[in-house]
Amino acid sequence: MGKTFITALEVFLPERIVSNQEIEGMISLNDSGIVGGLIGKVFGIQTRRFAGQDTQVSDLAGLAAKKILEKHQKEIDLLIFAAASSDLIEPATANIVQSKLGLHCPAMDIKNACNSVVSAIHVASAFIKAGIYKNILIVSGEKLSMVINFNPRDPVHLLRCASGYSLGDAGAALIVGTEKGSEIVYQRFGTWGQYWPLCTVEGGGSMAFRSPEKYYFEGKTREMKDVFIEKGVPFINECFTEAGWTKDEVDCVITHQVASSIPAVIANGIEIPLEKFTNPFHKYGNTAATSIPLALNDAIEEGRIKKGDKVMVLGLAAGISISVQFIIW
Repeated sequence: MGKTFITALEVFLPERIVSNQEIEGMISLNDSGIVGGLIGKVFGIQTRRFAGQDTQVSDLAGLAAKKILEKHQKEIDLLIFAAASSDLIEPATANIVQSKLGLHCPAMDIKNACNSVVSAIHVASAFIKAGIYKNILIVSGEKLSMVINFNPRDPVHLLRCASGYSLGDAGAALIVGTEKGSEIVYQRFGTWGQYWPLCTVEGGGSMAFRSPEKYYFEGKTREMKDVFIEKGVPFINECFTEAGWTKDEVDCVITHQVASSIPAVIANGIEIPLEKFTNPFHKYGNTAATSIPLALNDAIEEGRIKKGDKVMVLGLAAGISISVQFIIW
């Protein structure tokens, strides 16, 4: 079957930079225990970006996509919007992005929490290998500032809301196609659905459609970390065996992060040196599906990824799902 490549990558960051101090000042709970500096100590975050109130998810995705379309004069055969966020429940946000970009290709959404973009890359590769499309534009926009609960009911509820205080906003876009670029040489994806209650935004679906208090992010970070290690380590080891790669030959690891400590935990579990992991969490926080494109972009700009390097992309998401992709850059 034909090869598939990532041929372009762009990101968009809102102008507003939000500090931990500002976040701590927004939390409304008497005797909350949120003392100055606690968020930074717990999550290892310093800043995150927040989009303006009138900025839509489709705007964040579209602004990143416009950078690509201006630089690369390619005919787009398919548009995929891939994010945890969305403009509406119906229709697919991809339709809105398509309209804003002035494209006329087919468009659809892929939603898989923080693994939405890596899942879209997997799907796009399959379309291309099947000969259906040649150039697929994947876009993502995450406006997670809208699902942060700054008004927890009590200290117990605060713990469920706490991981939301590291959320941020961003946009990203990339092209997967047949033209030579960064070759995707291996992909594998797994899901352990029994753990879905560990991280949720319940509002908007049939479970809690008209419950305003359910439209906020809640998670059990420690329990999720334990599952990622229990299920992820053997899963990743199997991927190396299947792909025929050794861990020594990996030049850079790009992983989704929910805290700055996650790369060290994963590095220890899979026995790859921590210095091979990117860790831009302190700048952007958890931006869900856009976090991997942001980390890739940072690594490229900093010279940590060069042409010919072997890159492992590790997706970790609520659900729980884990994704591994090996790329020759």
